[in-house]
Amino acid sequence: MRIYRFALAAVVAFVWSVVAPSPAFGQVAMPNAKEMSGRVLPVADIPAGTVTVRVARGGVGNYIAKQAVEFTVDGKPRTVTTDADGRAEVSGLRSGTRVRAVAVVDGERLESDEAVIGTSGLRIMLVATDPDAVKREAEDKALAAASAVKGIVVLGPESRIVAQMSDDRLHIYYILQIVNSARTPVDVGGPIIFELPREARGSTIIDGSSPQATANGAHITIVGPFAPGTTSVQAAYELPYSGPVARMEQRWPVALPQLTILVQQVGGLTLTSPQVSAKQDIQDQGEALILATGPGIAAGQALSLEIAGLPHRAAWPRQLALTLAGVILAAGFWGAFTGSRRRATRRAA
Repeated sequence: MRIYRFALAAVVAFVWSVVAPSPAFGQVAMPNAKEMSGRVLPVADIPAGTVTVRVARGGVGNYIAKQAVEFTVDGKPRTVTTDADGRAEVSGLRSGTRVRAVAVVDGERLESDEAVIGTSGLRIMLVATDPDAVKREAEDKALAAASAVKGIVVLGPESRIVAQMSDDRLHIYYILQIVNSARTPVDVGGPIIFELPREARGSTIIDGSSPQATANGAHITIVGPFAPGTTSVQAAYELPYSGPVARMEQRWPVALPQLTILVQQVGGLTLTSPQVSAKQDIQDQGEALILATGPGIAAGQALSLEIAGLPHRAAWPRQLALTLAGVILAAGFWGAFTGSRRRATRRAA
């Protein structure tokens, strides 16, 4: 289990660094706009000596036009009205000038940190509370606390399978995101059970996973109900193999919208699967990976894959040693038996 935890931490960090920038693997989480309100950001695309303020309601995109913004420049007030894009700015300020911006939206005072003019332009966003968003958030909270209703869940686009060699053993990791898109908890009619390949051994749930998940032998069980949003589960097991090829086949109890498999490239490994439609070799941080993708897998559909080129020891030396041991043992028994017969014959004579 210690190997799993150590390896998974490295694998997850590496996988995220590889796939997070790509829109094909889901959207990167954006920071909360309200928490960023008032912060001063130096930027290269605005001339030095210029401070730009954008006023928004709720978040990025919902900008407020014709809003008065009061700039305090070295203690002197200066009011500028936002344009159609919610932008107000002051420019031509000398280095070292201190600037602060304030806007009052529907009685809510929005104030920036103090900005000091330097060698780049400065950007500030002031974000007012969106009453509709607050109302919806309260509704979501109430619905999330309600009783579960019958429904379905799916695996999110960030779900994937990762294969990694460690100490000449092949470890398989499932990084699962179980998504409930409803606003209430969902009861799917029982637990979600991943029946692992029959060769799997040492299954475990990785620290940081939802407490709803447990591992027992060849089963990964995730009990409901499932809260709105994402339930994250990371599981691992060893897939034994005896030659250069390891095979696995497994039915998926929940629909997977897109298949993503990553294999740590060690010694020329190859990956084949009838469900894979595209493969590429990728490099990151000096590591090599095989990235394989394919269309979604329906609930109940089996995933089959084969990893070839695995390091292994030839079987014939062991088989020869066992054969020789058998011959020696048989010879010993034969010698003991014939010796006993000869002694018995001499005594009888």
